[in-house]
Amino acid sequence: MRYDEEDDWVPRPPSPSGLEAFAGGIGFVIVTPRVWGYALVPMGMLLMLFCGLSGLAMWYSHSIGHWAIASDVGFWGEVGRWTLIVVAALIGLIVAMLLALSLAQPLSGFALEAVAHAQELALTGRAVPKTSFLAALVSTAKSVAIAVCIGGTALVILFLVGFFFPPALVVTMPLKVLVCGWMLAWDFVDYPLAMRGVGLGERFDWVGRNFGAFTLFGVLWALLLVVPGMQLVILPMGVAGATRLVVADEAHRRLEL
Repeated sequence: MRYDEEDDWVPRPPSPSGLEAFAGGIGFVIVTPRVWGYALVPMGMLLMLFCGLSGLAMWYSHSIGHWAIASDVGFWGEVGRWTLIVVAALIGLIVAMLLALSLAQPLSGFALEAVAHAQELALTGRAVPKTSFLAALVSTAKSVAIAVCIGGTALVILFLVGFFFPPALVVTMPLKVLVCGWMLAWDFVDYPLAMRGVGLGERFDWVGRNFGAFTLFGVLWALLLVVPGMQLVILPMGVAGATRLVVADEAHRRLEL
């Protein structure tokens, strides 16, 4: 509750809800055909990168085999060469997938920003201008780097604690889900905040102000991440949901002033 200028008690405006943002983001992408093309960009980018990088891996693995073992070396030489080629190809495919997963999201920033723009337009009838592709790429890269450095370190520590002291898994497993949730929510909320030119310090302030909704929103998405690369599938829905959180926070703050 709050007290207004006429000495009457009036209800406090509702705070942003993590559950509403989660469900609303999914619903918006599903029922809005104009964003379907943008929503497919991350997966399309992943496939394009993986095909290109895996093609390079195949070519280089073949070259490595012929460089390492000369021609005319007999039957066992051929066996050794093709064994080396297969091993190099498998390693190359794994590296190609990791690189594709790492690069697909930053390179899809323009499409995810378009989803955030469309969601805000649907909610308020207006939206802040889109940023340039380069600005979106840099912002996303910084956001991912921060999430990986802080969240990745925390996940490694939790893994080591659980590995060397198995009874601690009762605590470390839920904490891993929590950390993954924070990483996802931080990643998703980057797009609507970047469109507003919000700096790093202000982003941490925003998270602190909406910590409960931010945490629930992220954990709900983390519980869906069972398959590697699934993040790219849910990414557009997560960005739409994060936009709902940002818009709700702005409305909440305006009503409280």
